[in-house]
Amino acid sequence: MKAAFAHWNNRIAPVFDIARRIHVAEAESGRIVVETEEALADNMPVRRALRLAQLGVGTLVCGAISRPLHAMVAAYGIRVIPFVAGDLSEVIQAWLRGGLDGDEFAMPGCCGRGRGRGRGINGINQEGYFMNGRGRGGMGSGGGQGQGRGGPGRGRMGGPLAGGAGGTCLCPKCGHREAHKIGVPCLQKPCPKCGAAMIRE
Repeated sequence: MKAAFAHWNNRIAPVFDIARRIHVAEAESGRIVVETEEALADNMPVRRALRLAQLGVGTLVCGAISRPLHAMVAAYGIRVIPFVAGDLSEVIQAWLRGGLDGDEFAMPGCCGRGRGRGRGINGINQEGYFMNGRGRGGMGSGGGQGQGRGGPGRGRMGGPLAGGAGGTCLCPKCGHREAHKIGVPCLQKPCPKCGAAMIRE
């Protein structure tokens, strides 16, 4: 099995969307057999998700991650373990023994993480957390500029952000494209060819 750990200064990077490096570890029989360092030079979510897929990563361990990017990574069949904090080497060892589901490595401010839909940083739904509290139209009710479900801040990247007019829905897995329909977020529409969640171009 192979996992990628977004890191900065030998610790898990606080926000995957802007992390520059990942540590890729491949394990067999409970021990690390190969480790490499890889750069994430492009901040475009689609290309970040594609880079992980190209590396053959099965699991991504990271800090906060925006909802659109989380969906793109998951569309490639990659498990995301978000809202992790701590020393990189300690987190890798915890991953090896299956110990990242508890609170020992939870980001400060996160409670009841459980990798699900619990309340996270500043009361924002963890899967809907956006960098620096700037998640316009986000799902949560936290600080920053989030406007709640269906709020006025609609963007271009899927979920509640993709309800505006125009644009195209893209499948990040197989590349299928089709016209976006008003009122139907791309992330809520499975790709008719491969079934993956689509994203807004």
